[in-house]
Amino acid sequence: IVVTGVGGTGVVTIGAVLAQAAQIDGKGAGMMEMAGLAQKGGAVHIHCRLAETPQDISAIRVATGECDALIGGDLVVSSGAKTIGLTSSGRTGAVVNNHETVTGEFTRNAEFKIPQDQLLVVLQARIKDRLSLFDATELATELMGDSIFSNMMVFGAAWQQGLVPVSHAAIFAAIELNGAAVDKNKRAFELGRWSVLYPEKALEMTTPTVVGLPKSLEEKIKFRAEHLVRYQSRRLAKKYRKFLQPIEDEQLKEAVAKGYHKLLAYKDEYEVARLHLKTRAMAEKHFDGVDSMSYHLAPPLFSKIGSDGRPKKRQFGAIMDRGFTVLSKLKMLRGTPLDIFGYSSERKMERNLIRQYEIDIPKLMPLLSKETKEIIISLAELPMTIRGFGPVKLINEQKAAKRREDLLQLLYYPKKTLDYAAE
Repeated sequence: IVVTGVGGTGVVTIGAVLAQAAQIDGKGAGMMEMAGLAQKGGAVHIHCRLAETPQDISAIRVATGECDALIGGDLVVSSGAKTIGLTSSGRTGAVVNNHETVTGEFTRNAEFKIPQDQLLVVLQARIKDRLSLFDATELATELMGDSIFSNMMVFGAAWQQGLVPVSHAAIFAAIELNGAAVDKNKRAFELGRWSVLYPEKALEMTTPTVVGLPKSLEEKIKFRAEHLVRYQSRRLAKKYRKFLQPIEDEQLKEAVAKGYHKLLAYKDEYEVARLHLKTRAMAEKHFDGVDSMSYHLAPPLFSKIGSDGRPKKRQFGAIMDRGFTVLSKLKMLRGTPLDIFGYSSERKMERNLIRQYEIDIPKLMPLLSKETKEIIISLAELPMTIRGFGPVKLINEQKAAKRREDLLQLLYYPKKTLDYAAE
């Protein structure tokens, strides 16, 4: 049996419970952690061998093609070459959490997306009709209030599918011996069993029933204007609407609505404070016993630069709640001479981008025609590509600036640009 996941804690627990349950049933069991990245959020593989007697186990590691059961807590790790190599068609049965988890790569590459469809194809091609998939992360969050129980749900689903040859009583006894969140882990295990018995109902539980996103152009503009009120003030929202008012072409107006809002609502220290307070309020609403929270931050005026050229984060305790409360109320200082954060190079860049956009769009509107429309819309949407924070945002801003120059060149000197390209 191979158990996969990210981070390690929940995955190791499954392996330990599995080995202990086998021993309670009077069978031989062996477990080995194959990664060593558990404390760093990396991929983790747990190899487990079960046998009628301990003497029947000569090696714990699962060799190539020898995996009988794959308990996948993470889609990316489960469909990776290292895992797939252990499985074989016709022999391996698998239950995998197909939740799309954001990885650390997103912080370095704003365009990064998990190729979920490709990962599913890899699994389906190898496991075929012995593969069961469900969103255990979303289901655990919805039914238990915490995604940490998703691994135990996958374990329960695998047992229900007949992939784990130990008794139900032994598993529950092992969970009790493990001693961690006993009642909740038992419930998660049972919910995992339920999810494969009633997949349609499980899917209903993880499918949003209310679509709150705006659809019409006016709804989209209203949505962003209301956000700007929370972000800063009604005055800023009024400025936003006034800028959009002269634009008659709907496609261009939507592009400007997105681009201008992106520039106006840059995520500075005041906004980070407001969002952290919002997150805390949500945590207290959804979870019991939230006494304190810790935060990993890189304060702009005090942080050291790491070897990768980025500010190093430090952990701060609950005292930051007071700091966030004060800071969020000081958003009125944003962009004024009293804004101490506004003197950083990143904040100056963000304000310059707003001014540049406010000059560019009115100048481009008279040039709008059937031939130039695509170029002008591309210019209007350009701020959407300036993502990230710190060095990441700076790199994306430089790319956007180069793209702006190319688009302006194509707009004002199309023949010269085409002649240059031909050369």
